[in-house]
Amino acid sequence: MRKIVLLVFLLLFPAISHAQPSIAFDAETHDFGTVTAGETIEHVFQVRNAGDKELIIEKLVPS
Repeated sequence: MRKIVLLVFLLLFPAISHAQPSIAFDAETHDFGTVTAGETIEHVFQVRNAGDKELIIEKLVPS
């Protein structure tokens, strides 16, 4: 059993330790409260790369 666990660890270790980007937000949601029709509202989300490889954002979709 120990040999199997060691083998799995050795096979997965390179994938875990490989450099990769990681996106981090200061907040993931924002509540605008009550908004009147026609009113312009805006909020800025701070985004940073918490990983150790270049982070490329290819597409943004509002919800």
